[in-house]
Amino acid sequence: MGQKQEESFGVIPLTKRAGEWYVFLIQHKHGRYWGFPKGHAEPKETPQEAALRELKEETNLELVQYLQQEPLIEQYRFTWEGRKVFKRVFYYVAEVKGEAILQKNEVQDGKWIPFREAIDQITHPEGKSILAQVEQILKK
Repeated sequence: MGQKQEESFGVIPLTKRAGEWYVFLIQHKHGRYWGFPKGHAEPKETPQEAALRELKEETNLELVQYLQQEPLIEQYRFTWEGRKVFKRVFYYVAEVKGEAILQKNEVQDGKWIPFREAIDQITHPEGKSILAQVEQILKK
Protein backbone atom coordinates (compact mmCIF):
# COMPACT_ATOMS: atom_id res chain seq x y z
CA MET A 1 0.00 0.00 0.00
CA GLY A 2 1.22 3.47 -0.85
CA GLN A 3 1.28 6.50 1.33
CA LYS A 4 -2.14 7.99 2.05
CA GLN A 5 -2.61 11.74 1.45
CA GLU A 6 -4.85 13.64 3.83
CA GLU A 7 -5.99 17.27 4.10
CA SER A 8 -7.56 19.19 6.96
CA PHE A 9 -8.63 22.78 7.40
CA GLY A 10 -8.56 24.93 10.51
CA VAL A 11 -8.48 28.36 12.04
CA ILE A 12 -5.87 29.90 14.26
CA PRO A 13 -8.29 31.71 16.58
CA LEU A 14 -7.04 35.03 17.92
CA THR A 15 -8.55 37.80 20.02
CA LYS A 16 -7.14 41.05 21.35
CA ARG A 17 -7.54 41.96 25.02
CA ALA A 18 -6.12 45.19 26.48
CA GLY A 19 -3.85 45.56 23.44
CA GLU A 20 -2.43 42.04 23.68
CA TRP A 21 -3.14 39.11 21.31
CA TYR A 22 -4.40 35.82 22.75
CA VAL A 23 -4.69 32.53 20.87
CA PHE A 24 -7.21 29.78 21.62
CA LEU A 25 -5.56 26.36 21.75
CA ILE A 26 -7.29 23.02 22.07
CA GLN A 27 -6.06 19.72 23.41
CA HIS A 28 -7.19 17.10 20.91
CA LYS A 29 -8.76 14.09 22.60
CA HIS A 30 -7.11 11.60 20.22
CA GLY A 31 -3.42 12.02 20.78
CA ARG A 32 -3.83 14.50 23.64
CA TYR A 33 -1.66 17.09 21.88
CA TRP A 34 -2.16 20.86 22.03
CA GLY A 35 -2.77 22.68 18.77
CA PHE A 36 -5.39 24.50 16.74
CA PRO A 37 -8.97 23.52 15.85
CA LYS A 38 -9.09 21.65 12.54
CA GLY A 39 -10.84 18.90 10.63
CA HIS A 40 -11.72 17.40 7.27
CA ALA A 41 -13.90 19.11 4.68
CA GLU A 42 -17.35 17.78 3.92
CA PRO A 43 -18.41 17.22 0.29
CA LYS A 44 -18.72 20.48 -1.72
CA GLU A 45 -17.28 22.56 1.14
CA THR A 46 -14.59 25.13 0.35
CA PRO A 47 -11.44 25.10 2.50
CA GLN A 48 -12.58 28.28 4.30
CA GLU A 49 -16.06 26.88 4.90
CA ALA A 50 -14.57 23.69 6.36
CA ALA A 51 -12.19 25.66 8.59
CA LEU A 52 -14.98 27.88 9.96
CA ARG A 53 -17.35 24.94 10.50
CA GLU A 54 -14.67 23.03 12.42
CA LEU A 55 -13.91 26.13 14.51
CA LYS A 56 -17.61 26.48 15.39
CA GLU A 57 -18.09 22.75 16.08
CA GLU A 58 -14.99 22.30 18.22
CA THR A 59 -14.96 25.62 20.11
CA ASN A 60 -18.24 27.51 19.43
CA LEU A 61 -16.10 30.52 18.37
CA GLU A 62 -17.06 32.64 15.34
CA LEU A 63 -15.18 34.66 12.75
CA VAL A 64 -14.76 38.42 13.19
CA GLN A 65 -12.25 38.89 10.36
CA TYR A 66 -9.41 37.14 8.57
CA LEU A 67 -6.01 38.66 9.34
CA GLN A 68 -4.62 37.17 6.12
CA GLN A 69 -6.51 35.70 3.16
CA GLU A 70 -3.96 33.02 2.27
CA PRO A 71 -3.81 30.03 4.61
CA LEU A 72 -0.67 28.89 6.39
CA ILE A 73 0.21 25.29 5.52
CA GLU A 74 1.41 22.70 8.02
CA GLN A 75 2.77 19.40 6.66
CA TYR A 76 3.76 16.26 8.50
CA ARG A 77 3.87 12.48 8.27
CA PHE A 78 2.58 9.88 10.70
CA THR A 79 1.55 6.25 10.79
CA TRP A 80 -2.07 5.31 11.40
CA GLU A 81 -3.11 1.67 11.73
CA GLY A 82 0.14 0.57 10.10
CA ARG A 83 -0.20 2.88 7.11
CA LYS A 84 1.95 5.90 6.37
CA VAL A 85 0.01 9.16 6.05
CA PHE A 86 1.18 12.47 4.59
CA LYS A 87 -1.01 15.25 5.98
CA ARG A 88 -1.41 18.87 4.98
CA VAL A 89 -3.39 21.27 7.15
CA PHE A 90 -4.48 24.66 5.82
CA TYR A 91 -4.89 27.19 8.64
CA TYR A 92 -6.65 30.53 8.29
CA VAL A 93 -5.44 33.22 10.67
CA ALA A 94 -8.48 34.98 12.08
CA GLU A 95 -9.77 37.20 14.81
CA VAL A 96 -12.70 35.45 16.49
CA LYS A 97 -15.39 36.15 19.07
CA GLY A 98 -17.82 34.27 21.28
CA GLU A 99 -17.88 32.07 24.34
CA ALA A 100 -15.70 28.98 24.02
CA ILE A 101 -17.74 25.79 24.42
CA LEU A 102 -15.77 22.63 23.69
CA GLN A 103 -16.99 19.67 21.62
CA LYS A 104 -16.44 16.97 24.25
CA ASN A 105 -16.17 13.96 21.90
CA GLU A 106 -13.16 15.47 20.04
CA VAL A 107 -11.68 18.09 22.35
CA GLN A 108 -10.15 17.27 25.74
CA ASP A 109 -9.45 20.84 26.82
CA GLY A 110 -9.15 24.37 25.46
CA LYS A 111 -8.01 27.76 26.67
CA TRP A 112 -7.09 31.31 25.72
CA ILE A 113 -3.36 31.86 26.15
CA PRO A 114 -1.36 35.08 25.74
CA PHE A 115 0.24 34.80 22.30
CA ARG A 116 3.81 35.02 23.60
CA GLU A 117 3.20 32.03 25.94
CA ALA A 118 1.39 29.85 23.40
CA ILE A 119 4.52 28.47 21.75
CA ASP A 120 5.38 26.68 25.01
CA GLN A 121 1.90 25.09 25.15
CA ILE A 122 1.80 23.77 21.57
CA THR A 123 2.94 20.15 21.45
CA HIS A 124 4.34 19.56 17.96
CA PRO A 125 7.19 21.46 16.23
CA GLU A 126 5.01 21.98 13.12
CA GLY A 127 2.47 23.85 15.26
CA LYS A 128 5.21 25.96 16.84
CA SER A 129 6.44 26.82 13.32
CA ILE A 130 2.93 27.91 12.26
CA LEU A 131 2.68 30.10 15.36
CA ALA A 132 5.98 31.79 14.44
CA GLN A 133 4.46 32.59 11.02
CA VAL A 134 1.36 34.03 12.74
CA GLU A 135 3.64 36.26 14.80
CA GLN A 136 5.01 37.78 11.58
CA ILE A 137 1.45 38.45 10.34
CA LEU A 138 0.54 40.16 13.63
CA LYS A 139 3.58 42.44 13.36
CA LYS A 140 2.38 43.86 10.00
